Amino acid sequence: MRPVDPATLQALEGSRPADTITVWAWRGGNLIISEPLDVIDWSERDTSSDSQKVKQQFSVTIADPTGSLGAWRFDDPLGVGGTQLYVIYRVGGAGAINFGRFRITSNEPSEVVDWREIDEYGLDVPDSKTGPHKRLRPVVAAVVKLEAVDLTFNADRDKLEGPESPGPLATAVGEFKRLTRDYFPTVVDDGVADVGVSRLLVFDRERLDACQDLLTRVGARYRMGGDGECHIYPRTTAPVWRVEPGNCMVSVSRKQSIDGLYNRWVVEGKDEANGAPVRATVSIDTGPLRFGGDHGRAQTFYSSEMITTYDQARAYARQMREEFLAGIAIELRVEVSPRPELQAGDRIEVGYPLPEGYVAYFLGTITEISRQGTNVPGQTSLTVSCSYSDILTALSRTEWADHLTGDLPELTWDRMPGTWGSLPDLTWNDLP
Repeated sequence: MRPVDPATLQALEGSRPADTITVWAWRGGNLIISEPLDVIDWSERDTSSDSQKVKQQFSVTIADPTGSLGAWRFDDPLGVGGTQLYVIYRVGGAGAINFGRFRITSNEPSEVVDWREIDEYGLDVPDSKTGPHKRLRPVVAAVVKLEAVDLTFNADRDKLEGPESPGPLATAVGEFKRLTRDYFPTVVDDGVADVGVSRLLVFDRERLDACQDLLTRVGARYRMGGDGECHIYPRTTAPVWRVEPGNCMVSVSRKQSIDGLYNRWVVEGKDEANGAPVRATVSIDTGPLRFGGDHGRAQTFYSSEMITTYDQARAYARQMREEFLAGIAIELRVEVSPRPELQAGDRIEVGYPLPEGYVAYFLGTITEISRQGTNVPGQTSLTVSCSYSDILTALSRTEWADHLTGDLPELTWDRMPGTWGSLPDLTWNDLP
């Protein structure tokens, strides 16, 4: 989560004047355009997916009344030759949040040309559409659409020129910092415990692939912060926020999909002694996904020549099944009022109103955030992944169930009404 001061956090929870964003253009540590860009509309997408190495994309359309911001040369102010956008999110009636730094990857102007007649004394062109001493001058007005990505893009483009291995006493976090030190500083968040790595480990070609592999060893991921720094953060943390009806929630929905719901794992290899096939299977035997039950038979296969015995094949099939069961999740789609401090990877609680008349609270991880707006931001869309087992547990109990006990309070006279044991005086003027 991006840092936010208490007063600004309080403003985010309630009604406030409109938020705004400010975008500056920098290159080489210097402000390259003296004024902030004139924002027409913008959007941002943030993901925590391990399949996407560059996590954040930022798009902005700006006004260009003079037609000077559409790039021709790579070193033009908003060209793709290294310019960065510094984005600041200003919360209405409160403070500002440094939203992030993004490198421009695309500059696409949309220009309108208007021809105007101006004086040009001494000019006389035969058969001209203008009279003597006149000429037509093009006046160009434009809007420019800029696409940008976070600064891990620079590290991803710089491939390793040859195989590399860790040095003596190397650690996972230390190697991450070594591989990325030319592109950004790294901050290690609380909850990340470093471990040593073998000198036999080999990194080849893909820099960020190596970084992801290193952080997997310590149960962590990386993401860019608001000041151009990279954070290493734990995959599992305490929730940083609760969204529920009456507290920033606009709507919430969910979707079930059959994609990837396997119930049998088949692992194949080859006997190292005689080359005979090695094969083992492991299934789900109970519950709604049991193999051969109402869900049917959904098999997935894995093959590797590194598996040379039946015991190895069976052990790996069991591992695949356990990883699958631990990873089953239900995705919630949550629309909330603008929350610029949230980032993909944050853990939050979602209050989901149920037909039974109460709200169930689900703990989950934000896997994707979509934001958009004009200069005034619109609502924020969150995709929250909640563990299937946690969903079942939450559905079976309400939040106040934690406070129910089997004990009744003692019955004492001081808990009784003051009129206990007697009737009030009855007077005639009390009658109808």
